[in-house]
Parts: sequence; C-alpha cells; structure tokens
Amino acid sequence: MESINSIYFSPTHTTKTIANTLANDLCSNLVNQINLTKPDFEINTDHFNADSISIIGMPVYSGRLPLDAVVRFLNIDGKGSKAIVLVVYGNREFDDALLELAELVQKANFQVIAAAAFIGEHSYSTAQKPIAANRPDANDLLQIHAFSSQIKVKLETPNRDHLFALEQLPGNQPFVERKQRPALAPETNSSNCNLCGACAESCPPGAITVNCNVFTDAERCIWCCACVKQCPEQARTFDVEIIQTIRERLFDNCGQRKEPQFFL
Repeated sequence: MESINSIYFSPTHTTKTIANTLANDLCSNLVNQINLTKPDFEINTDHFNADSISIIGMPVYSGRLPLDAVVRFLNIDGKGSKAIVLVVYGNREFDDALLELAELVQKANFQVIAAAAFIGEHSYSTAQKPIAANRPDANDLLQIHAFSSQIKVKLETPNRDHLFALEQLPGNQPFVERKQRPALAPETNSSNCNLCGACAESCPPGAITVNCNVFTDAERCIWCCACVKQCPEQARTFDVEIIQTIRERLFDNCGQRKEPQFFL
C-alpha cells in the first residue's frame, strides 16, 4: 500500500493507541493521523485514493458510537478507498457499535475490508475498582499484530475487490437506543487543582473552561472521563451516585477477561 491513514475519536487515548499500532504494523510509510477527538480537527483529502487504506477507530459508549464522533466523521469522504474499522470497549460488550461504525464508514464512501473489536481500560475504571485495567496490554498488542497479518494475507489475494460482508458483524437493526443521560460532569477538587488547563485541553466537546477556577458545562459533558484520566494532579473525579452504581456493576460483572474479535 502507498500510505495509511489513522482516523480516531479517542478521549482517553486508548483507541488512538490501538489504531496507530495497527496502522504502523500494516505500513511503514507515512501514517496520516486524523484526530476527531476535538472539534478543530483537520482533514487532508489528498490522503484518500485507490492505493490508500484507513484505520478508523472509535470507542463504545453504552453499546453505540459517541454521537460527537459520528457527526465529525460525516465531514470525511473516503473517495472509494479501503478501510479497516475497529471499536474499543471496556470489557462489557460492544453491542451494535461495530456494525454501526461499518455502516457509517460505508456511507462516507469507504470500502470496508476488515473489522475488529478490541478491549481497553474502561473510562470509569479506578485503582479501587479496576475494569479492564491497563488494557491494551502485551497480549492485546500480539493480537493486533495477528490481525495485521490476516489483513496482509487478504490484501495479497487475487481478489482485487477484497469483499467484506457486513452481515457477519454482531449487532441488530434498529440499533439500541442511545441512553438519555442526566446533566452531570466530573468535579474539581480545588485544593489539588493548579489551574493548568489539562482538563479543558482534553475535553472533546469543549465543555470545560479554566480561568480563576474550573467550570464544566454539564449539559455538554459526554461522560468520557478524559479530564479525570489526564489531570496531572488527580484533581478531577467523577463519583456521583449514578457513576458509582455503573462502576460497581461493571466491576462485579465484567471481571472475566475478554479477547479481541476479528472479522475479515
């Protein structure tokens, strides 16, 4: 392949890590990154052509793709180029998200040739209640390399169309309804906060402003916990009752390790 694109929505950098690892494994040439996580992302359409392949990755939120990610991705035209789609979930289930992503990518004029579901540390995971902690781990990286090898074999076959059947993907139509979330957001412990602005910089919808204090617009918060994970002073927490309940349920019921799934 001439070049490869890595396109991702990745508030806590997990999906970015997996997408870029796969991209670098597939192609040692230029890897063009398109980071959809913040609204000021840039797209160079010159990178989409018959000889290019795009890795397109998104996290799973309650069985669906993040709506912000979907809206931002709709600005891209794949120009008929090939794409590998992947979702990353926190060891519960990926439900309809992979099928949703494959359909979204096809509508954006990409030709899907492979798909995968990987596991990453859950956004609500804590040291006290770990949920898929430290994943992707060394074994996950080996799985990414295995997936890469299978894709290379497929690309080297005489079938130039590299057909892919969406029917093989788990998921249901219509997709599970998006959950209506109350207006809640992580809080800031002012005694730990040094107003560095890392929380605002990491926030995908731009819901955080930092001046003399930290203000979070709960109406815009998507519960991704990027600000919690990336605060260098551990001043951000998301411990409201509904999150504590979800975290406890995931910790109790999703402890058994799940492995990546590949579809080619």
